[in-house]
Amino acid sequence: MVIGGALIAGATIAVLGVCVLLVLLVVAVRARRHRRQRREEMLLSPLRPHLIEVAAGEDDEGVAVRQLTGATDASRTVLDRNIVELLTKIRGVPAEQLVEVLEAHGAVEAAARDLTSRSAVRRARAAQLLGLARAGGAVPLLVNALEDEAVEVRNSAAYALGLIGDAAAAGPVLSAIGHPERGLPAATAAEALQSMGVGISEVLREALDDDHPRTRMVAAHLSGERSFTRCLPDLRRLLEEDGDLTVRETCAHAIGRLGRGDDVEVLARHTGAGEPLALRRACVAALGELGQPAAVPALAALLDDPDPRLAELAAAGLLGLGADGREALVGHADDPAVQSAQLVASLQRASA
Repeated sequence: MVIGGALIAGATIAVLGVCVLLVLLVVAVRARRHRRQRREEMLLSPLRPHLIEVAAGEDDEGVAVRQLTGATDASRTVLDRNIVELLTKIRGVPAEQLVEVLEAHGAVEAAARDLTSRSAVRRARAAQLLGLARAGGAVPLLVNALEDEAVEVRNSAAYALGLIGDAAAAGPVLSAIGHPERGLPAATAAEALQSMGVGISEVLREALDDDHPRTRMVAAHLSGERSFTRCLPDLRRLLEEDGDLTVRETCAHAIGRLGRGDDVEVLARHTGAGEPLALRRACVAALGELGQPAAVPALAALLDDPDPRLAELAAAGLLGLGADGREALVGHADDPAVQSAQLVASLQRASA
């Protein structure tokens, strides 16, 4: 008993000692952080009015820019960090002036070098800075960074390429999605590609035949978002035959945005009970978005579907097709799906 009590007491003291050490460590870290913040505020203080003047677009004579460009040593390091933060929030001439300061300080060149740093954090920050600085000359380096071993670096490189907006990077970004070991997240790639303009249309068409389903999905999504009608034949083909359900759904949504009268039949073929439910819903929603009166019979036939969500989508589509669509709803006024669709439509009109 005495030995057991001594062991418990010893363990308790040890735990308390560890807790005290952790508290002291937290206090020390916070104190160090506070000292660093105060030091940086002191270093930035003389430059802050000039930084604000440039960011506000009020430095017409370039006096404030020259003051910022003249910063040296530790003040310059702190200033550059603050400029990078501001570049995430401002555009136009003020952003261009701040980029000039970064270039004069050598920060852009240093970022290009840092893309090969051993530190993944430094590589990611470097990619972000190059993007925010719209450093077009760094596009080849950022394309290489799409294959970086660290996912945060790959994401930052794609983000930077999107900011730069060079359509020449569209192919590498799409290819990076399907990389077997170092793939780029589809959402990150799509966001980057959105900023690359109409010059990516042919690259998207080629990507619709890519071996990787996520690449095909992103290409289909962007084809619809950017209204690239040249992709329609490929979207129709993939809707019919692609082996990946998500790709087929995405193609249906894209056809709903881009399609024509002939696409009513294309979409309606995949609303039957023999198709996967997710694809049926996607095609019904696409028929509504297509806005073709020829879709009324296909949508009306689905008002009594056993899946309530699909019936609601059909009702919503009919509501958007004018008088012919509303006529098809006669006799279904008490259907829950129709009532739900009408409620959603009225809320949308009220918030418009």
